[in-house]
This record gives sequence, C-alpha cells and structure tokens, in this order.
Amino acid sequence: MSQIHSELATLIEAKTGVLPQLDDTLDVMMIDSLAMAELTVDIEKVFDIRIDDDVLDVQNFQGLVSYIEGKTTKSAGQD
Repeated sequence: MSQIHSELATLIEAKTGVLPQLDDTLDVMMIDSLAMAELTVDIEKVFDIRIDDDVLDVQNFQGLVSYIEGKTTKSAGQD
C-alpha cells in the first residue's frame, strides 16, 4: 500500500466513516457532490496539489489514488 493510498483512505474514512477498498465506487464510499467538494479541499492541502475538473472522471477509489499519484509526480518533476 502506497503512502498516497493510505493517507487518502484515512481522509475518506474520517469524512464518511467508510474505509475504502480499491474497487469501491464513490457511491459505495458515500461520497456525494458535497462530500467530493470537501474532500477535494482536503486532498489539495494534504498532497499539495491542484485538483482539476478531470477529477470528475474518477469513478472509484483506485482511480482517485491514481489521479493523485499522477498529480504528485507532475508536481515533483517541476521543482
């Protein structure tokens, strides 16, 4: 389990009370549009990234982990 996976799972569990599994959809994780907006703010702070509209394409926890990994890799490469 990667650090991003672990930290993101902790964020989601704190927000929804559900510890996500990799294939869990946003619905299963009880993430509606309001929860996603709040989670986006938390993700930006914790991972020091900027979330774009393309996050709306994410369908499950694994997709969200991959999305954040992609963003953190790009940010690290810009230093």
